[in-house]
Amino acid sequence: MDLIDQVQGFNIKHLAPFTNLSFSLPLPNIVGLQNINKQRKMPTLSDFYTIQDASQHKTKEDCWVVIDGKVYDVTQYLDDHPGGDDVILAATGKDATDDFEDAGHSKSARELMEQYFIGELDTSSLTPAEKNSSKNSIQLIKQYWAVPAAVVGISVVLGFLYLRKK
Repeated sequence: MDLIDQVQGFNIKHLAPFTNLSFSLPLPNIVGLQNINKQRKMPTLSDFYTIQDASQHKTKEDCWVVIDGKVYDVTQYLDDHPGGDDVILAATGKDATDDFEDAGHSKSARELMEQYFIGELDTSSLTPAEKNSSKNSIQLIKQYWAVPAAVVGISVVLGFLYLRKK
């Protein structure tokens, strides 16, 4: 019995046992609600892949990419990719998140990716260097925010001093 059947057969008596209410609440058939579990595949234990697993699939006949901790089998999409198959093939065997983000993909491209989703990246098998790569980029952002902030601050002070002399 799935969630829809449980909700459709729900009786108010279950919530209010001390009342005399005894009618059921039918739910309308909402388009797409019946197939909600078929649209989004949730990973199971067998749907976890290591970066080494993904790196074994780097040919035009069998191509997997790892983006944002998710593994995608994009073999069928290689010929349709606007940037060409070489771009995707160059991003295999590693975490391609930075390459994907640098290309500035649209919202529709991100939605299109979901149909090629096959599982999650198993982060327990990553080397410390691979785990720290995202930490390093965050650390660089934190470190170098001061340069643009200082330029803006100095510009504001100089502008204020210039206008004060007038």
